Amino acid sequence: MRTKVKLKIVLYGLMAIVFLCAVYVYYEIQRPARVDVSTLEKATILNTDDLIGMFQSDESYATATLVEKVIEVKGVIQEISFLNNRHTILLKSKNSTKSFVMCDMSPQGLYIENLIVGDTITLRGICKGYLLDVIMLNCVPINEKPKE
Repeated sequence: MRTKVKLKIVLYGLMAIVFLCAVYVYYEIQRPARVDVSTLEKATILNTDDLIGMFQSDESYATATLVEKVIEVKGVIQEISFLNNRHTILLKSKNSTKSFVMCDMSPQGLYIENLIVGDTITLRGICKGYLLDVIMLNCVPINEKPKE
């Protein structure tokens, strides 16, 4: 009878450890990446037209050369949104009315509140690929000064 009680205690202890490990792994997976791209070496500097054009003309080449690399993109702001506690900036293209560069801003991105639609901005981020838009994550403005 005592061995059954000890077995139950050990079993419940192991279940608690497994549960705590699962919770830890879940929160680590859900935690957003915090890469400071402003200090990383950049792969290339492009404007929005060139970046979108590269993916539209030869997606496999653009994917091989740009995806998971830090790039700087310069463009005109089409839209600024705040969703799920994250700012996102859409940069428009002169050549393509259906595709944009979607820049998910880093939490330490400065001067977001001073930007307005129509501003020209240079952002540095990690290119993640192309669906209908070019997706960039952890973006930070480069050489942007607050408006007085």
